[in-house]
Amino acid sequence: MNKHDCRSEKLSSRTLGVILLPLALLLAFVGGLVLPMVGIFFAVPLLLLSSVLLLAPESKTCQLIRRHSV
Repeated sequence: MNKHDCRSEKLSSRTLGVILLPLALLLAFVGGLVLPMVGIFFAVPLLLLSSVLLLAPESKTCQLIRRHSV
């Protein structure tokens, strides 16, 4: 693994989080109007997943690579 791989890993997880966030919000809104329990049942895990992907720290391998390359 090198610096480029670390950068693309972080970018891909953030991109996936940004894609899932509006989808989860839309599902929560529509589900809240139509079937509230079903909407919440599907929207909450998607909201949690998107927040985890957006706020995920770097992997330990990437931290070591950045530390040793300075």
